[in-house]
Amino acid sequence: MEGCRTLCIRGLSLRRKAPRSVAAMAVHAEQGQRDYPGKSHLPSSESAALLVAALAAVGATSISAQIVLLKEFLSVFYGNELIIGIVLANWMILTGLGSFLGKFSERHVSRPVTITLVLIGLALLPMITVSLLRILRNIVFLPGIILGINQSLFYSLALLTPFCLLSGFSFAFFCSQPVTAERGKPHRLVLLLGISRERSWRHSIHTVASPRLDTFQALALLLLLDLSLAILVTHGNHHRLAAVCGALLIAAALIVGIADPDSRTRRFLFPGQELVTFKDTPYGNLTVTRQGDQMNFFENTVLMASTNDITAAEEGVHYTMVQHPKPHRVLLVGGGISGTPQEIIKYDVTSIDYTEINPWITDLTRTFTQSLTDQRIRIISDDARRHVRRTTTRYDVALINLPDPETAHLNRYFTVEFFRELKQVLSDGGIISISLLPTTEYQGPEARLLTSSLHATLKQIFANVVIVPGWRNYFLASDTPLDIHIGRLIKQKGIDTLYVNQYYLNDRMLEERSRATTAALDPAATLNTDFAPVCYFQQLDYWLSSLGASSGPWILLTLAALLMTLWKFNPLGLGIFTAGLCASSLEMILLIAFQTLYGSLYQMTGIVITSFMTGLAAGSWSIKRFGKQAGIDSFITLQLMVATAGMILAVALPRLQLADFAPFTVHLTFTSMTFTIAALIGMEFAVASQIKTGPVAAVAGELYGLDLAGSAIGALIVTVYAIPLLGIKNVSVLVGGISALSAGICVINRGRYQIRVGV
Repeated sequence: MEGCRTLCIRGLSLRRKAPRSVAAMAVHAEQGQRDYPGKSHLPSSESAALLVAALAAVGATSISAQIVLLKEFLSVFYGNELIIGIVLANWMILTGLGSFLGKFSERHVSRPVTITLVLIGLALLPMITVSLLRILRNIVFLPGIILGINQSLFYSLALLTPFCLLSGFSFAFFCSQPVTAERGKPHRLVLLLGISRERSWRHSIHTVASPRLDTFQALALLLLLDLSLAILVTHGNHHRLAAVCGALLIAAALIVGIADPDSRTRRFLFPGQELVTFKDTPYGNLTVTRQGDQMNFFENTVLMASTNDITAAEEGVHYTMVQHPKPHRVLLVGGGISGTPQEIIKYDVTSIDYTEINPWITDLTRTFTQSLTDQRIRIISDDARRHVRRTTTRYDVALINLPDPETAHLNRYFTVEFFRELKQVLSDGGIISISLLPTTEYQGPEARLLTSSLHATLKQIFANVVIVPGWRNYFLASDTPLDIHIGRLIKQKGIDTLYVNQYYLNDRMLEERSRATTAALDPAATLNTDFAPVCYFQQLDYWLSSLGASSGPWILLTLAALLMTLWKFNPLGLGIFTAGLCASSLEMILLIAFQTLYGSLYQMTGIVITSFMTGLAAGSWSIKRFGKQAGIDSFITLQLMVATAGMILAVALPRLQLADFAPFTVHLTFTSMTFTIAALIGMEFAVASQIKTGPVAAVAGELYGLDLAGSAIGALIVTVYAIPLLGIKNVSVLVGGISALSAGICVINRGRYQIRVGV
């Protein structure tokens, strides 16, 4: 990904955001001594050590800030995975622009004031960005509305611009500094840091991403690191600037320790509500607010449930429960907060198995509601799909009380695979229910396709499917006959309800609405599966249509940019473009595949980013160390290896779906795949920099620009369009095919390139 690229071009270390190869800086330092003799302002070992430490701090700050900010954007933007692609695309573009601006920094070589100002900016901007993200969300946009792709893109672009520009500038700036004490020889501290950098970066990321720290506490650690180094840089010659840094450090400590900025800024996300409590968990941010007598529960700013919402609780239970002659054992997936268990108990059931993957949700439910007090309720703190695969219990009724499939995580509960697994744990005559979309008298084409896909998916597994229109469309599915006359059934069973009864429901009208909804379905609707999440894509289209937006212009714009790039640049440039595209695409595939299979992307993001960074650094270093004579043949081989990796993912990821690994094995598997792919990409970049000849500035500009363009397009188009439309398996094959096609073009034109020994 963007933060991890290292291009070593004729002694010039080109960098994107985070993990820069410090060993490559030594090469650049040697080049700098030849190109700018006598310009070193840091002749002492102490100054060189401070400069190297400052560079390490910049790397740690950039990587850690990216992880923290990405989680913040996920939290504020409803946990939707498409925001990952949007934010990363913006991050790449802005950091690349900052690196371009950094080429003008040579006039400021080794000036402590400039170094200090850069460190101060990097220390303060992450906190400012998070504050503005929360404060402006409901000022710039109407509270409660879901932001479209255009709004998300430009909002994140505006907020990320200051930090990303400075981050990109800082790497180019620091890489222009002489870090050698002797002409042409790197300082030993550079080599030492080059050896230990991955370990220190992993440690800093682990510390900053720790769930024990809130957002501002984590960012305060980065501020402490940067401002402490700024004080060391300036204490000898610029006492006033050192005093300013010290004052900023003390002020930040007081603000974070006393003023509680995390709570104060978070209140802006919930206008008109009293913020009761909040918690960052490995599965997302949880917030509880109060409005009068009503408690509201949010996950990633999405309303999960409210107390006293009797209508939703009754509809989510009685439409289904009343269908079974005598339900004893009930599986409840979600909905525990809203009072659903209390409605189920009215049927004198034997047991309720309530699955909730996030144990902090059940803790909040116990604290603020009475929904889980009955002894017949068994709370299972596990993923519902994992529980269904492992349980030996047979359920009479399964209630899936979840939001619409607007994320890859939620979509996994609307698929053929899940319904097939669920059917295996149903008793004879067992019934399931799942809901979708607020009901309207007229369904637009996007809503119709979404409804049709879910209906067809259920019909693939169950003999009978009935749609009950209420506040939402409730899909009841069973192999036994189902009855749409809910009011009559409630009366016959004598269930005490406020809204779902013969007085509230007109059975004849309900039957007509159900028949009309079913008649409008598309008989050729596509099935929704884990690795071809068409409901996810259709939900996205429905969301965009409700905002008056369309995905068409974005697809055309991306394709136009791709075609222009392919038309303009030479085969080696095309290879770098596809390397960037494949790198970000395969990384996004792994992230979303993890979300699809295990549903805990929020906690996995930092692990994948760190693995990807380490792999890129290792791949680049291996070429610098062992592949100095690598040429076009090596470049072609690496492209084919990347193509093979894409094909392997297409086969391996569906196999993981069937495996029942322990969490440690799951994390190890995904980090290993991420590291391997990143290492291949890192090697490809390094080889390309050795092949390309010409003026350093021209080589740098072309390769870096192509890599940036490919990475941004890959992150955006794969997350927002390709995976929802084509599925993970097909996109993996497509990405591998693009790399293979690029390799074929290089084979045809291999005679144009000569092997250049050395760097």
